[in-house]
Amino acid sequence: MENYDCLRILFIRHAQTNYDNWEGRDPSDGELTPFGEEQCNILGEKLKNEKIDAFISSSLLRAFKTCVGVCKAQKGEPVIEICPEIIECGCTPGYYGCSEEYLRKYYKNTKMLKNLFGTEKYEFGCEKIEDNNLRAQKIVDYIKENYKCGQTVAVFSHHGMLEYLIPTALGIKTRDFFFALDNISVTEVDICEDGKAVLKSVNA
Repeated sequence: MENYDCLRILFIRHAQTNYDNWEGRDPSDGELTPFGEEQCNILGEKLKNEKIDAFISSSLLRAFKTCVGVCKAQKGEPVIEICPEIIECGCTPGYYGCSEEYLRKYYKNTKMLKNLFGTEKYEFGCEKIEDNNLRAQKIVDYIKENYKCGQTVAVFSHHGMLEYLIPTALGIKTRDFFFALDNISVTEVDICEDGKAVLKSVNA
């Protein structure tokens, strides 16, 4: 199955985090540790020869900075699309992560992804199972609609949210499988031309 044509989605958990330094952000929005910063550089080096067509990141700083570490190792300066819909489950109600302006302090070529719920403001739940299922379905649908076989999309998110995103991409019921995802790990789901999905790797 090594050479079949597919849409590759790389689900990446953020690097090691410290929740003591908020710098005006919400307590749910932690900063990377010095070791976490080094993990980002290592991952960037490992992925530098991969052709990644799109980078989509949670708007929480730890995921975004992990994405930046990979983008800085890529050729050129790829765009990072910020997606508040993939912030961690259980975040403070009403907090949807950092703004585009704030995140541009760390990486200039950054833009906010279109609001996947079609509302004027970002308003969605992060606590209930049905809310998280809906968020996961929205982003997986967005990827399937905008990218095709032969392309690779990297999604930078969080342990709890990835437990919804990965099963949704696989087309299986969430909460039936629980993934123990390490910091900075990469889990690959390949979506074939016939719509079927393959779990290619976990915690790589």
